[in-house]
Parts: sequence; structure tokens; C-alpha cells
Amino acid sequence: MKKILLLLMCGLLLQGCAAVLVGGAIVTGVNVAHDRRSSGQVLDDKIITASVKNEIRKQVEHDSRIKVDTYNGVVLLAGEVKNNQDRIRAEDAAAVKDGVMKVVNQLKTVEEVSKMGRRTKDKYIASKAKGSLLKIDIPDFDPTRVKITVANGEVFLMGLVTRDEADAVVERIRHLRGVHRVVKVFEYKG
Repeated sequence: MKKILLLLMCGLLLQGCAAVLVGGAIVTGVNVAHDRRSSGQVLDDKIITASVKNEIRKQVEHDSRIKVDTYNGVVLLAGEVKNNQDRIRAEDAAAVKDGVMKVVNQLKTVEEVSKMGRRTKDKYIASKAKGSLLKIDIPDFDPTRVKITVANGEVFLMGLVTRDEADAVVERIRHLRGVHRVVKVFEYKG
């Protein structure tokens, strides 16, 4: 448990977000203030993500590019692996962790994992996508509630949103240069 808390603290410091103490647990202030999840669920999701990443490092060959994100116990795996066995190992590593409700495995099997140029493009797409959400004019919509993960020009969207919010987010992002596909992994609110 000490290792997990240490990892979380390091991750929070590296993200540049101020951390707050909520109910004896460290949670980023931005997440708690704007998120539709409870502070406990935000923390649980961060712990699940760190735990899954750690387990995948043990189970999958190092020549892979796997992005892990968690929202309300749903784990998203996106990126590239060298073979189907590693794809299955990564999913199994995520599925057995406490608190995981579902695994969405979007890993692609490739002969060669993408290089730095592709990764830079993905980071650029992610920043443009986040910025584009600021233009959505729907009452009570908060762009910080949408998690965006980009791998090989594919944009994966997570969060607790209304159907109108989801449609508006997809419409904004799908037209951005470099976006090949948009995948909704949303949970819908009322």
C-alpha cells in the first residue's frame, strides 16, 4: 500500500497538479472539484490505473506501447503490442485487479511499434481535442470531465456525460486533422 501511495504522489507531482487530502486519501483538486465521480472513486481509478500498468509491465514484452486509463472501474487499454498473446496478457492483467468492472481492450497487434514521431502527433491531437471541447456550449458541460486518450490517431473518450454532451464531444473531435477514428467509452448520465 505504501508503494501505491508513493507512486500516486509521484504521479501527481509530475502532472503539475496540486494534491489535496480528502478523507485521508490524496486526490488531485481539479478532479474532485469538477468530476461527477466521488473523490473516493477518483482515487480508486488512479490506483487501478497504476496497478494495471505495473502488472502489464510484468506480463507483456517491453517492445509494446500500451496506454492505460480508468474511469468508474472501466479500464481502457489502447496502443500497440507485437502479438495477440501480449494483447490477451494485457487484458488479463487488467481484469484481475480489484475494482475493475470491465476492460475495454483496444490494443492493436502490429509488426513494429510506432516511433516517437507518431507519439508526438498523438500528443498534439490530444491537446487539440482538449482545446476543442472549450467551444462546446451546453449548460453544465465541463470539458475537464472528459478523459481523452490518443493512440495512432484514434481518440478514445471516457467520462460520465449526457448523451447530448457525448454527441457534441464526438462532433468536435472527429473533424480534427489527424483523427482517424473516435471511440466512445462513455458512461451516460440520466
